[in-house]
Amino acid sequence: MHHPTFVNIISFFYPLGNTPAVCLTQDLPPQQKANVLLLGCGDVRSILFTTYADKDARSRHIDYTCCDHEPAVLGMYFRLLVNARITASSARNILLLTLILDYTDGSKDTSIWNIYYHLLLDDESLALLQTQAQKLFSLSASFQKWHTSKYGKLLKMCDQGTLFRTRKIWNSYGASTWNANDRRSFNQRCETGLKKAREMQASNLGSGMNLTGFRSAAPLSILAVDDLPKLYQHFWKHGVTDTDHGIMSKSKIPNPMFFVSADDAFTLHYGTDPLLGFHLAIAYAPLTPGSPFELSEKSQLAPAVAAARLEFRTWSTSFRKCELNLTVRFFAGDALAFCHTLQHMNVRGNGSKSDWYRDQYHLEPLVLDSDEYVSEGSAPTIFNVIDTSNLLDHLGAMNLLVATGPLLEHTILATLYTEALVTKQKDLKALVDNILCGHFQSLSIIFGLLPIEYWTNSTATSSVEEHLLDSVMGKKEVAAGQTHSRLTWKRRVVDSHSLKSIYFDEAELASVLYQVYLNMFENEDLRRVFSQVNLHTFSNQSLLHYHRGSLASFFCFVKSRVVTDWSKAMSGFIRLVEHDTTLLMGGNYIQELYLQLYLHDLYTLPAFELPFDHFTRSQASNSLGSWTNIPTSICITLKVPRAKVAQITGIPWTKLGTPILHGVLQSSSNSSGPQWQNIFGGLQLAFGEISSSESRQDDHFQITIAEDVHGWKGHSPLLVSFLVPSLIIMQEPRTATVALGIQSTPQSVLTFRESLGIEMNIYKTTLDDLDHVYLTKFRPNLSGHASVCNFEYSSQKGSQASNNEIASSVRANVDLKTRQIKSLTGRLDIISGSIKSRLISGATVETAQISPDTIGIDIGDNGPKLNIIFPVPVLGFRSKSRIARKSSYVEVEVPMAAPRDGDGFPHFMYPMFPSKNGPIIWNMPYLALDLLPRLNTSKKKQLEWLTAHTSLMMSSRERQLRESSIASSKIPQKDARVDLKDSLFSLFMHFSGVQGQQARVFGINDPDQGGVHILVFVSCLKLDLANHTVVLDAAVLPLHTSLMAKIEAFLGKVMQMGFCNIKVNNDELRLWKQMLPAWVERCRDWEHRTSCQYLTTSKIPLSIENGENPLCSCGEGSLPPKYILGIPRWELAAKYAVRAAISPSFSVPFVEQSFQGNNEAGRVASTKADCRSCGKSGSDDGGKGLLKCSRCQAVRYCSVECQRTDWKRHKEECSK
Repeated sequence: MHHPTFVNIISFFYPLGNTPAVCLTQDLPPQQKANVLLLGCGDVRSILFTTYADKDARSRHIDYTCCDHEPAVLGMYFRLLVNARITASSARNILLLTLILDYTDGSKDTSIWNIYYHLLLDDESLALLQTQAQKLFSLSASFQKWHTSKYGKLLKMCDQGTLFRTRKIWNSYGASTWNANDRRSFNQRCETGLKKAREMQASNLGSGMNLTGFRSAAPLSILAVDDLPKLYQHFWKHGVTDTDHGIMSKSKIPNPMFFVSADDAFTLHYGTDPLLGFHLAIAYAPLTPGSPFELSEKSQLAPAVAAARLEFRTWSTSFRKCELNLTVRFFAGDALAFCHTLQHMNVRGNGSKSDWYRDQYHLEPLVLDSDEYVSEGSAPTIFNVIDTSNLLDHLGAMNLLVATGPLLEHTILATLYTEALVTKQKDLKALVDNILCGHFQSLSIIFGLLPIEYWTNSTATSSVEEHLLDSVMGKKEVAAGQTHSRLTWKRRVVDSHSLKSIYFDEAELASVLYQVYLNMFENEDLRRVFSQVNLHTFSNQSLLHYHRGSLASFFCFVKSRVVTDWSKAMSGFIRLVEHDTTLLMGGNYIQELYLQLYLHDLYTLPAFELPFDHFTRSQASNSLGSWTNIPTSICITLKVPRAKVAQITGIPWTKLGTPILHGVLQSSSNSSGPQWQNIFGGLQLAFGEISSSESRQDDHFQITIAEDVHGWKGHSPLLVSFLVPSLIIMQEPRTATVALGIQSTPQSVLTFRESLGIEMNIYKTTLDDLDHVYLTKFRPNLSGHASVCNFEYSSQKGSQASNNEIASSVRANVDLKTRQIKSLTGRLDIISGSIKSRLISGATVETAQISPDTIGIDIGDNGPKLNIIFPVPVLGFRSKSRIARKSSYVEVEVPMAAPRDGDGFPHFMYPMFPSKNGPIIWNMPYLALDLLPRLNTSKKKQLEWLTAHTSLMMSSRERQLRESSIASSKIPQKDARVDLKDSLFSLFMHFSGVQGQQARVFGINDPDQGGVHILVFVSCLKLDLANHTVVLDAAVLPLHTSLMAKIEAFLGKVMQMGFCNIKVNNDELRLWKQMLPAWVERCRDWEHRTSCQYLTTSKIPLSIENGENPLCSCGEGSLPPKYILGIPRWELAAKYAVRAAISPSFSVPFVEQSFQGNNEAGRVASTKADCRSCGKSGSDDGGKGLLKCSRCQAVRYCSVECQRTDWKRHKEECSK
């Protein structure tokens, strides 16, 4: 395994998701088949929600592969759940989905909710659960029986191990054979689990509020602050979400779906809350009559609970309707192991073994033996959507991207999502700067993945309320210090034939890899650790994600992505490591590094290739020395007596934390030679008894282990396996010490230093202790070493993108001082004879930046348009060119753009790409507008939250830019994005009527360019639940030259009726035209024609020039009936108008901060309701409303005159 091995005594079970459901296909174009990989998904909320939110769900086939790897957080320390908890998620999820499918009339909806979400059940719900579990147990007697059952076509098992474990849990759910004593014992264990969870809840929350539900109510989070913590406490006190005393009195039976453990080590996670996975904004927002998700006024449930149950029922209905277009596969095991096994299948074929274990705590080999994985079956092993939940917090981003990146489909529409919940840095910008163990931009280039929000500094998904809460209240009052963040990674694919590798100079690549090494193991740099000692660094240095095998796996990935002299690069890296004085423990891990590099075919230490002479063999014990062929690596399996294990198990769980284990091989204290010690982090654990039937003197000696299912609570010895170089064993083959120890971290030192001593060894013995030390070629039950392929499938990799005219390549240029990529050199090698002739004859070569990541090259007049596409945005105005006319190539060196250089690319917000199946949007989710809840704009008082929400589009820097419009008499600094956000703010305020005169027709007016260029007709305002924001459902009508005469009569009527003018300048107008195609495309319910102008011109938008149409004509007139009412002669314009979904555009906190300190956050959150100058309230002038100071957003005025009158007084405090 590529993750450190933690002591996993305490097994948390987190059965319910703790973030709102997302639409898993929201970044896929309509009608595109979806192969979705879900890692660590826990529950099925997002699968259910996707069947509702995806308007193509009934026609689009979606194939889900769910790998349930349940990580949890103990206070601030990490741990991994054992396999029983992993399987419990699969068992719960399949049982839920089968219940939904069986009861199509909705008669059992309440009981189904209870079974999945309540800790305590009534008799009726328990009976339904047990009946269903018994049915599933009967149907799952074999692979064949399950897959031929009524559920088998939809719900599939990836392997027999998953089926076996899931079936075992179903049997425990339906334990109809239990006698009274069994039931009493089970109930007692459940009560013990609840008590322990409540103790942890009190320990972690203290007197603070649990505000984890805050994000589930976005964008109305502020209205739920008082409500949701009380509902959370009620759930934990009473075990149900109902507040009716009659229902609560009947719900007294512990729910087996939450309590499946056979031992008392089980603990339900203290953060479990059934409401967190839903979109609770509908409980607090004023919706129009008949709107989707309108709550019944007759409900006796708390509004948030009623909202969650309504969503659950609605999603369940959609799931039933989509049944024929769905496949859901389940795997119970470790996420990294599963992904690397899929990689192995892609590269080596389905028939070979990957030699991975199912998880780190058992010895079962992972074999995907379902028929659909054998002999190139139908199960996908490459995916166009990969969602990793928040595994990044628990496995580390490097491990996660190395495992999942090669599984991402080689298309421009493929998407990989990563999330973070645990606050490990002071802010999100710091998180991104540290997430990849090196320079974020450089490493993302090497991974071949583009974090799109990071580069565009734009997103249509809001997280601002969450960051506002953090800034205003401070982390101490927020449970667990959580801040939810989500990154979307895309592939920048040049063509359909190759994924371009990056060229590197060997020494420069070695320096980049060395910097990754230093950052990956920064906990070994004591100067760095002690330079800032506080609770935050204490936590981070105790929560580690990597060992030397992790680094080697990453290098294996790098090798597949770069073009260089790999041998020289690795030799340079090894020299840097061997001379390093930064990492205090680096020398102790050097042999593990050598070995892992060797096993991954990356580098071979010369000493590894030397044969052992007769004398060396004779010094070895009578086992290893007798082997015919001693391999380079040997597996040591150490049997740790149970009495020694008590040194861990005897520590109270409140003090234990999650210590990291490692293996130690060192010279004996009485050795005549130099003392040495080597530490190995790649451990495999199990409990059980060892037996063998072969002689230790045989090369093929193997051991058999009968595992003890009781683990830490049983009586069997602990068995620890790890790989070491045979070269090290042969230095002192009999008397060298082998030990199991605890890695030194701030937490482990506090816990174990006194009891275990400075070395913190749990148990140690010598290599010739045949009762406790076993030497084999491979780990137990395996016939080889774990496969790490890391190659994209064969059609993807290539060093150049080529056609009949040119071949292009990109080289990275590294600054050796910073060890970061400083610039990129794109090269065009000319293949075409005619272009070569132009170049040789002296034709002028001109370069121009035609998009943020593309430099165009023109060779002579009327020559072909040649492009170099770089993996990231670049600064073309700082480019340097080199022309080799005789050698027929052109090189262009350009520095990489920083994300804030978006100032130079104001239009690079929501990139779009033409495709024969319709345009592809990279950074704006697709929406089914008709399924979104409609806000009632007649209830303005209940929409006041909208002001703060839309104001938060801007970052702190952008708000400061706006100050120049009031605070300075000089010409204000112009920023097209800031201006656009100002205009969007006006659009939302005026349509809702929360501020200013209410309007529903808007003109985007540039007086310097002839007046109104775009008309916007808003139909309604809706909640975009999945993206925690709002959206205007509107028809847009770009006014271009060829259209004006056709709608002249309509325009006259509109002018007479009047509309809200939104004044813009030329830069902002061009940005509006850039945005229109994305707003239209994201909600289209029509198909593009084969003659679509986007496709024939390869341009989106078609044009941003004055008098020209930015949109294709395919969607003109495709509007719902009675969409726009009350506008004279609308029929003239309707056939040219196009439906659009206009959202606020938020800055990205990864790039720049949303707030500078608590004061600014407080001002933005302020909702003062009276005019600062004259005292008039918003209701005094017939609903006209008040306007906020655009500089501080903290005070309001009824008119521009009042603002000017108050300015002298207000400007003294405005910037404070």
